[in-house]
Amino acid sequence: MAAQLKGITWDHPRGYSPLIGGAPEYEKSHPDVTICWDRRTLREFGEAPIEKYLDRYDLIIMDHPFVGFAAAHEVLVDLGGHLTDEEEDTFANDSVGPSWESYQYADGTWALPVDAATQVAAFRPDLLRQFCENVPQKLDEVLRLGEQARTKGRFIAVAACPIDSISLFFTFTAGLGYPVAEQAEPFVDAAVARAALCRLHALIALAHPSSTEWNPIHVYDHMSTSSDTVYCPWAYGYSNYSRRGVAVPLKFADAPAVENRGCAGTQLGGTGIAVNRNSEFRAEAVAYAKWLASPRHQSGTYFYEGGQPGSLAAWTNPQLDNAAGGFFSGTLETMRNAYVRPRFDGFVKFFEAAGIEINRCLKNQASDAYLIEWLNKNFAERLALAASQ
Repeated sequence: MAAQLKGITWDHPRGYSPLIGGAPEYEKSHPDVTICWDRRTLREFGEAPIEKYLDRYDLIIMDHPFVGFAAAHEVLVDLGGHLTDEEEDTFANDSVGPSWESYQYADGTWALPVDAATQVAAFRPDLLRQFCENVPQKLDEVLRLGEQARTKGRFIAVAACPIDSISLFFTFTAGLGYPVAEQAEPFVDAAVARAALCRLHALIALAHPSSTEWNPIHVYDHMSTSSDTVYCPWAYGYSNYSRRGVAVPLKFADAPAVENRGCAGTQLGGTGIAVNRNSEFRAEAVAYAKWLASPRHQSGTYFYEGGQPGSLAAWTNPQLDNAAGGFFSGTLETMRNAYVRPRFDGFVKFFEAAGIEINRCLKNQASDAYLIEWLNKNFAERLALAASQ
């Protein structure tokens, strides 16, 4: 019987185009396999529980914070048991920053990285040069640019909708030299939290008024279609917006320093491909996942169909970098030093709720003191619940 693999990915060209565009290539060399991809919204991708999709899909494109649930509930295939030593070494050595490591949890490998991202800087070269010769390297330079832009009726921007607000908080605490650990107790020291929030409030005060409603796609769409926004210091990078042929291309660069650690500490994103443990076609799904994550495919069809590879070979390929308008070389150092957030079972629910509270605080709808107490209390409760199960 032919294997009919069905997968679920996220609803953005970066998320679905390389999968749909690459499927015929795999099917041609594997005539006994057919592949179909469905899409879910970006919000569902970041927050909806993966168990919601297990009755319908063999393959799931997911973010690494879900590995804690996967390990605790045995819903995904541990791909480590299906990799030879040579294959494992290849994937580990071909990882962009900690992407490979982020899917390792509780002695299992719950997905293979196919997409790599972290929070980086983006700018309009034609607009930025009106204010400064060089891309800002530090937060104080970002704020100074924001002030200068305001005098000319323009803005800096930042992705700070709820899910990106918590991402910014993780980036700023890590950038200050205090990354939140997997089993942090407390979640964050009050002094560190106040220092991070002080900087975030200053950033939001100068940013485009819509920043607290925007995700990275909103920011980049606005920057590409309007001339009022010069620069964005922190948002997940999207090479789609810098590629050759884009009407108004953006340029991407390493993230500025929050304090004195350079670009280190930005929250890791990206996606991996996971296999449903109960798939009728488990062997075929695993074989396809390995092909999709392979350096050869990642540096070929995957990139040219609009993907943002998780392969270091692709990121360091000069031809691909040129086609992407310098995106990969411009942001690789930030990727290499990205921060991996906690991943225990239950963390995703905390992440979603914390984003709402931090977003409220950045809108001055909740005090810093309230937020810090809420974060420490709720993180501790989630950790305790995970430990009791």
